Amino acid sequence: MIQSFYTGNAGLGANREWLSIISDNIANVNTVGFKAERANFEDLISKSLTTYANGSPKNYEVGGGSYVGSTTKDFSQGSLMNTNTPTDLALDGEGFFMVQDNQGLTYYTRAGQFRTNAEGDLINLNGQKLLGWALDRNGNISGAIQGINIPNSMDPSQTTQITFKEPTNLDSRVNVITAAFNPGDSTTFSYVNSFTTYDSLGNPHITSYYFQRTGTNTWNVYKLIDGTISPVDVGGTLYKSVKLQFHPDGTLDVNNITADIQVTLASDETQTDTLATDGRFTLANPPTRGSIHIKSYTTGGDTYIVNWHDDGAGNILDENGNIVGTVIDYTTGEIRIPLLENSAGGDQITVDYLYNETAGSTPVNPTQVKFSGYDPNNGAAVPLTTTENFKEIRQVASDFIFYAQQDGYAKGDLLSVAVSEDGVVKGVYSNGQVKDIARIAIATFKDKEILVRKGNNLYLPNSQTYTPIIVPGGVISKIRSGFLELSNVDISREFINLITAQRAYQANARTITTSDQVLQETMNIKR
Repeated sequence: MIQSFYTGNAGLGANREWLSIISDNIANVNTVGFKAERANFEDLISKSLTTYANGSPKNYEVGGGSYVGSTTKDFSQGSLMNTNTPTDLALDGEGFFMVQDNQGLTYYTRAGQFRTNAEGDLINLNGQKLLGWALDRNGNISGAIQGINIPNSMDPSQTTQITFKEPTNLDSRVNVITAAFNPGDSTTFSYVNSFTTYDSLGNPHITSYYFQRTGTNTWNVYKLIDGTISPVDVGGTLYKSVKLQFHPDGTLDVNNITADIQVTLASDETQTDTLATDGRFTLANPPTRGSIHIKSYTTGGDTYIVNWHDDGAGNILDENGNIVGTVIDYTTGEIRIPLLENSAGGDQITVDYLYNETAGSTPVNPTQVKFSGYDPNNGAAVPLTTTENFKEIRQVASDFIFYAQQDGYAKGDLLSVAVSEDGVVKGVYSNGQVKDIARIAIATFKDKEILVRKGNNLYLPNSQTYTPIIVPGGVISKIRSGFLELSNVDISREFINLITAQRAYQANARTITTSDQVLQETMNIKR
């Protein structure tokens, strides 16, 4: 009789534990990434006796109640909530985010509330770093798993490659030009187009291409940087232009492309004004039109770094296109700079320029045309030298189209962060660049029940020697940026469980009161 009290009490304890589990589920209905727990009841045995009659077993078993032997986590997908915050991440599918604390301990979580701290680390609400792989410039995984860090700025990158892309087209209907190329005379070229390139310090430079139709299916291409001609460099020999030959169907004849008109570069030539106080200077050789580049001038003992060039029409222009001097004679190479007139005398200029134009050409690979750039920064930056790809240029009877891509950019500051479905973390910078920085690592386990809750939406395997399966984002689940995974607690089901637990508790209490009444009747037999 006394045993029934303990049996009922065991039932009370089991259902009280169930109530605690249900309450925990309901309490976490708004906890991001929470996974509901389910109670697993097991029975208790009070007596167990087996006898045999005629060789057949006869079992006598009396239960001692029940208890909650374990809980099972429900790892089903929770609903996704839109937050419009790009660093809020949700896993749509299997797996866990990996986060690491300052002691190097790795936790696993479905809660994707991340942000960038002052150092650029992508962290969760507990300050733990989100783990992933760094990406190289080509977007490939580089190195081991580590905390994801988003640089707050991007270093400048010099332009080294320029590619003309389809649908670039040179109109085959324009007139043939026989006059010598002069960037200051629009009648000596058919088209011109410009875009910005960058040196190693991130300084922008205007790069212009002049296209001159010189014959049937034949074009010359001249390149100018900041108004100064940039020659083609073939093994150290310089040429003024690239000659493009096209097939009758308008495609480029890749086997008939040449560097044309050999020239010589006078580098860092220093000249003193011809007569004291007159601001006139004479170059050692007659220069090519549009090739004079003045790097500095000295007056009164002080030297000033400049970036002046001639426009091919007899004017010396500064960086803003203002006239600061005059090329009096391209035949004699005489230059006049009013700024240096009426000074104390002995003024100097340092200049480079092209001269000695001579007939001569050499074949070049249209995908690897090297242009030798001048030094606009007087040694402060790497001289501008690029490799051009002309292969996709066409020549058909259609309007002129210019479309070129270059790989340089200026310094940029971080504006925002974006994350793609395959877990690639991208930085958006003020220089217009979008850089692939890292790829988020996702961990999964063959047996998720080895994971133990550690609070703060974190899990740890019950053995630190257990190695999870780690894959990049997008392999076993998609990563939704701007979303959070909500708790997967089903309120209606929990309320049903709550009612069931309450009634079960009441029923077990009844067994105790009933056993007490029966025991009381037994005690009354003596009366």
